[in-house]
Amino acid sequence: MLIVIVGPTGSGKTSLAIQLADFYHAPIINADAFQIYQDMNVGTAKIAKSDKHYQSHYLLDIVKPNQTYSVKQYQEDFRKTYEELRKQYQNIIVCGGTGLYIKAALFDYAFEDEEEADISDLESMSNEELYELLKTLDSKATETIHMNNRKRVMRAIQIARTHDLNKSDSIDKQEHSLFYKDETIKFLFLNPNRDELYANINARVDQMMDNGLVDEVKELLNKYELSLTAKAAIGYKEVIDYLDDKYSLEECVELIKKRTRNYAKRQVTFFKHQLPCLEFDNKEALLQEAMKNE
Repeated sequence: MLIVIVGPTGSGKTSLAIQLADFYHAPIINADAFQIYQDMNVGTAKIAKSDKHYQSHYLLDIVKPNQTYSVKQYQEDFRKTYEELRKQYQNIIVCGGTGLYIKAALFDYAFEDEEEADISDLESMSNEELYELLKTLDSKATETIHMNNRKRVMRAIQIARTHDLNKSDSIDKQEHSLFYKDETIKFLFLNPNRDELYANINARVDQMMDNGLVDEVKELLNKYELSLTAKAAIGYKEVIDYLDDKYSLEECVELIKKRTRNYAKRQVTFFKHQLPCLEFDNKEALLQEAMKNE
């Protein structure tokens, strides 16, 4: 059985996954787009390497922060990891908040062949200008891509320029049936009350700052030339701007909280409409369902 635990950031997915891993003696495959990066620990709320459960996690710390990483790469890495794990385990847990990773991994999600395209003209454009351009080329894409996610905006523009179908039309054309047709899969969606969730997010950001997020970003900048994908992580890009004197520390913290809450809202929308989930507003009910070994 494959148990997929999804939910917005700050909902408590990780602790749930660990409880289920203990119950089933099962491994956990990470489905968070930024926990794949080495040395990005505090800002991604990644399980500590010193934690006894770290060894049961897969697809953590697999990419250096100076490297880019795509949904297609995740699909390939996930499927290779899954095939190896299913030789040893009856049950496997997937846990994360990156909906597109989960959909690409578990559904028949095809990627068109890459085409070379000159996008040098986009480099000098602001995020706002890029977003307006994307609206003219693929307006539907702007419903799921945030204006500040510069890499994804530029990628969607590139696809629209080089393919007969834009990214949204190409995705819509696909049926997206389950890829693992011989596997029992439970999609379980933890969606707490919004006030509770936002309070958790705000508290978690404060905890990240107390745990040394600013120092972690400084170390990353000293060690790596961060890739566009790594820089896109909420918390990191705001601290980078703070270090560049664009914000005060207080403004930086409030901006991280605001953007994290906005991201959580988009995650909820994705899981409600893009995955066949059973939805729960509390951990206990979700655990009860997940422990039914049908």
